[in-house]
Amino acid sequence: MGIRLPRAGRLRRMENRMMSNGNERDAIETVVVEYLEGMIYGQGERLKRAMHPQCMQAGHFDGTYEFFDRETFISSVEGETALPPGTPYEYEIVSLDITGDVAVAKVTDACFGTTFTDYLTLIKHDGQWQIVMKAFFDHANAAS
Repeated sequence: MGIRLPRAGRLRRMENRMMSNGNERDAIETVVVEYLEGMIYGQGERLKRAMHPQCMQAGHFDGTYEFFDRETFISSVEGETALPPGTPYEYEIVSLDITGDVAVAKVTDACFGTTFTDYLTLIKHDGQWQIVMKAFFDHANAAS
């Protein structure tokens, strides 16, 4: 039994759809950077812009299980040692999957003495993308 390949016409429509997502990708990357810089530079207002008011975040940080709403997360970030604004930092959007007004971004970033892998779920509402859920993995402090 052979492998079935998509018809050329269908492939072309998918390519056009991916190209039309370019503006959405840029908008999502802007939100991701706003979130990262809000966290890394300790700027709660930037986090509030990037994260929906009912956003939740969960994962293990420094060996402690966290399941926080947005405000608790922002308070915890403000308690960490922040970098001065403009300090270079490392991040990569490893993958970005967009379906209509829903997106999932896998992001790696370095801050607070560790490297994180963040899975950010975003929804576009009233023309604006916002993070509605974050699940993360803390590489340096992972349980063995």
